[in-house]
Amino acid sequence: MSLRGFSKAVARLPHLVMSKSGYSSETTDPEYTDLEERFKLLDTSARKLSEDSKKFKDALSSLLAHQESFAATLLEVYSPITPHLTSPVAADGEKPISLQAAQEFANFSQATRQFLLPDLETIERRLVAPSMDLVMLLDNVKKVITKRGHKLLDYDRHREAVKKLKEKERSVSDEKSLGKVEIAFDQASREYNHINNLLKSELPVLLQLKAPFIDPCFQTLFWYQLNVHQVLSQAYGDLIKLPAFDVSLSAAVGFETKVAAQAALLDDLSLVYRNRKSVPSNNPLSPDYVAPGVPDTADSSSPHKLQSPQHAEPPSYATSSQHQSVNSFKQLHGSYGSSIQQPPFERAYSETEDPTATFVTALYDYQAQADGDLSFMRDDRIELIERTADPNDWWTGRLRGATGIFPGNYVT
Repeated sequence: MSLRGFSKAVARLPHLVMSKSGYSSETTDPEYTDLEERFKLLDTSARKLSEDSKKFKDALSSLLAHQESFAATLLEVYSPITPHLTSPVAADGEKPISLQAAQEFANFSQATRQFLLPDLETIERRLVAPSMDLVMLLDNVKKVITKRGHKLLDYDRHREAVKKLKEKERSVSDEKSLGKVEIAFDQASREYNHINNLLKSELPVLLQLKAPFIDPCFQTLFWYQLNVHQVLSQAYGDLIKLPAFDVSLSAAVGFETKVAAQAALLDDLSLVYRNRKSVPSNNPLSPDYVAPGVPDTADSSSPHKLQSPQHAEPPSYATSSQHQSVNSFKQLHGSYGSSIQQPPFERAYSETEDPTATFVTALYDYQAQADGDLSFMRDDRIELIERTADPNDWWTGRLRGATGIFPGNYVT
């Protein structure tokens, strides 16, 4: 805003405030008010047309691009994951129908995009650009309407100033002021009447031109949409003739039929479930161990429910020759053996492993139940010193400098 414009805005401010608060009268023109309301509706419609035309063009461009990308994704899904083991060509020399349909869909998508993409320039030239030009034209008209509002304020404030001076008893200085105010009022009247009459004469012409302006844009939009519909209808009309598609069923029925079959296959594929059904183990200490002759207590209605792990008890001390030796040692040496405390074990140990030694790996945690037992944690590597042929017996091992016996069915 220039300095002159700023000075005029400051001069108009008092009268603007008084007119908004009802302390000053405001000139009204019903004919112009009606034209201005109709112009506002035209301006709102034109801006919506411009925004929607750009969205329409962008949506069509995205549709064609994403359709081709979707076709490429389908090809990746239906193509064999391991081509060296599974060939896309069946034993009879023909491709699977799903892969063939995906390839045909990719070909149709690429062909329709190449055919329709150049026509997007027509949308830009005949719909988007004209609607933007209309918005720019209406912006210029709005500037004239804003200027008319400023001239109306000048007209009203000078009219009020003349009225106040004429109604009061005037002195010599008031007579001089009245002359100056009357000159300003005459100038404001001529400027206001000029721009007001201009708008009242040309706004009706502009409002009458909205239909002739919109008609070509609407026809362009209609014919392009019809062209898109015809091209896609013809392309996919040929596509549904492939054996992969059963047009005798609705989309909903066809989906339900296929998804039910896939769900039945997934019920047998426990790999996709987090809590999948466990496989029975022959190891009595395994959490999935089921004793011979004992039925599975899992809920048959939920094939993927996992049973709570139940570890087998360690072998009995009475049947262990190692424990008998330990008991004899305790009898000979009294409480000496019991005064020896096994150092608390840790996972890290600095001793170097003997390359000739035999090691076993702990399957479960085991805490010593009596003197002479060897405590360990799951995944510990235990140096095997003595073992028996029976895995359910007690074996002797060394871990972190401590030597003791442990259940053989706790290691592997």
